[in-house]
Amino acid sequence: MAAASKTRDAGRTRGAILDAAEHLFAESGFNGASLEDIGADAGVSRATPSYFFGSKEQLYAAVLERVFAEREAATRSAFAPLVAWTQDDAARLSLALRAAAEGYIAFLEERPAFLGLLQREELSGARRLRATPRESRAMADAFGAVRRVARRRGLRPFRVDDAVLLFVSLTFSPMALGSTFMRALGRDLTDPAIRRRHVELVVDQLVHLVGADESVR
Repeated sequence: MAAASKTRDAGRTRGAILDAAEHLFAESGFNGASLEDIGADAGVSRATPSYFFGSKEQLYAAVLERVFAEREAATRSAFAPLVAWTQDDAARLSLALRAAAEGYIAFLEERPAFLGLLQREELSGARRLRATPRESRAMADAFGAVRRVARRRGLRPFRVDDAVLLFVSLTFSPMALGSTFMRALGRDLTDPAIRRRHVELVVDQLVHLVGADESVR
């Protein structure tokens, strides 16, 4: 029992450090967040993050690995209806695309640190991101499944990377620019009515890209 308790305690401590590090790295950047700050935010000593992760570089890599793993899981869940659409001739494409857009935007809203980390990586040339093992195939896999049945389902042969680019441009980018560009447009995606209208825009543009006619929309 004592060993199990220590394992649980270690797991909770590790999780608390990752939570604090994710928040502070997104807010202050890699250079702006110290191990001392992370330890204080996690409610542990300054030495504890180093004990669990070795160095700030290793802790940062662990943060990226975790947030990308959770993003990948959320994306696969959001896109599951689109994959299911490829196997069900009676399903409606627009409903599957709507579920994907709503699910992905919900993840971005729930994990603002993911947006912050990606924006900081872009500004820094993404050196640390490129060196971090991560999976990011859910969108491409789902659109690839659609592409494989395009002819049979009455779609045109679109490019998968075009679909991914369009989807990310209309979901990730507006969420990342909520305080600047989107505010200038008067589009607050935290407003349910505005978000619904925005999701319909995402769906309409993807339907146009794949050339879906009324019979499959």
